[in-house]
Amino acid sequence: MKFWFGLALLGLAIPNAYGQSIEIVSPDRAYTFAYSDAFSHQIERDRLTNEMIARVTFSNYPWAGDREPRRDETFEFSFPSIHFDAAQNEFFARTSRRRVRIPIAALHPNFPYAGYKLEPTAQIFLVKRSGHVKAVLNATAQPRDGARWVQIDDNW
Repeated sequence: MKFWFGLALLGLAIPNAYGQSIEIVSPDRAYTFAYSDAFSHQIERDRLTNEMIARVTFSNYPWAGDREPRRDETFEFSFPSIHFDAAQNEFFARTSRRRVRIPIAALHPNFPYAGYKLEPTAQIFLVKRSGHVKAVLNATAQPRDGARWVQIDDNW
């Protein structure tokens, strides 16, 4: 009896957990050094459109040396389907099924430089393939541990 009750409870929990996450691929693409590394990243707000922008700087510093000078390249990846709440200074998204509000990034007033920081519910994956880069935002209704910015590289 307990087994069937547990199985029914699990069956009810799965539909609630499903649909509580989103994945948004930025329409922007970048092309950088094949063996570069992302060493700087930040979230910005476009003042005109209120779009969330992920600004990432890639560098060839892992293999720069005497013959090859260090070069840095900065790219911006926009996420137009993310909403901005001006009252709370927060970016958020809504799931398609249950319309659950998922916080993505919020303004943190760090003196002297305030900036947006990804919430524990969001991660941005920088997917690199032979120098071609795309940014994928993944967010869930439940907070999760781990890095907020993850670089996935097929060159290593």
